[in-house]
Amino acid sequence: MNMRSLAIFAAVASFTMTAYAETVHQTLQGEAACLDAGKSAVEGKVVEVKAVAGTEKAARITGGLAQWGFVSYWFGIPTPAGKSIIRFKIFVEGETAAFTVYLHTSSEQVALEQIKIPADAKKNTFVNVDIPVDSKSEWSGIAVKKTEKSDKPGPWISSVSVVIP
Repeated sequence: MNMRSLAIFAAVASFTMTAYAETVHQTLQGEAACLDAGKSAVEGKVVEVKAVAGTEKAARITGGLAQWGFVSYWFGIPTPAGKSIIRFKIFVEGETAAFTVYLHTSSEQVALEQIKIPADAKKNTFVNVDIPVDSKSEWSGIAVKKTEKSDKPGPWISSVSVVIP
């Protein structure tokens, strides 16, 4: 193998390893949101569900949720301490209220970031919104809190995944 071939092979191998560096730890569907006491947020009429883009479902927090109201997503497998990503698959439809993601650990609730749909996202398409996590302890859930006083609903969430980089 000559030097040029070796350089090309190294570049391709490097790209391939980078492309597969993330591992999806677990995924929940958007309608898996829960209320305070563990009750389904859909049954509690805080979250509504609809079919989007054909047969895929998405769920959103209704506009009637008060400021600082929230729903939780509880993952069955604890996420280890350290770096991870919370990835929301969102169906872009229209204007939404501001919602911030909070991490549930065994000892506290930690504010992370606001869910921000990219400005260039096209209507009626899916986008991924990543929220970085760097936790000192393992965690099993998140809260999605409405951080503005309005009657606007939340974004249409198809799924919420925990990704380990």
